[in-house]
Amino acid sequence: MPQDTTKPYIRTRPEPDFDFLPEDRVRFFTDQTRWLRMTIGNDRTYLGVKVVRAFPYSDPDRYLGVLDARDNDKVIGLIAQPERLDPDSRRLADGALTEHYFIPVITRVNDMREEYGAFYFDVQTDRGRREFVAKGVRDATEELEDGSLLIPDVDGNRYRILDLERLDPKSRGLLEWLF
Repeated sequence: MPQDTTKPYIRTRPEPDFDFLPEDRVRFFTDQTRWLRMTIGNDRTYLGVKVVRAFPYSDPDRYLGVLDARDNDKVIGLIAQPERLDPDSRRLADGALTEHYFIPVITRVNDMREEYGAFYFDVQTDRGRREFVAKGVRDATEELEDGSLLIPDVDGNRYRILDLERLDPKSRGLLEWLF
């Protein structure tokens, strides 16, 4: 059947299913359980939230996403200008980001082996020795704009290799066939 070319094709975008949160009404706090919590004015309270960067590499200081940790990390909303949060809330949000984006840099690979599709790593990092397991390494590893690599493990942690070529020969030998 011939396509009707007399009407222009207009692509509509779906409305986002989150709100921009008003920075002047958002308050982060913790209690004796040490869970990060959030209130928005006097209207809403969330008993467990996560704070993430919407654009962690291209614009890390703007657009913070707030997720409901008690509802499968459902997006609650976006904070467009985090610098406008009150000082205590900003401090708590920054602490949550630091914890979430803890990314050790691999400086040496001591050992690596594969078993049934899972890769077992024993590495030295800028934060000390680490052992981790990664699955689907070839597909899951992300190359960043600066040429560095991010390797996610099965627990959601990420490990960074700044420059594969600058690693020692043994480390390169263990990793080269992966990438």
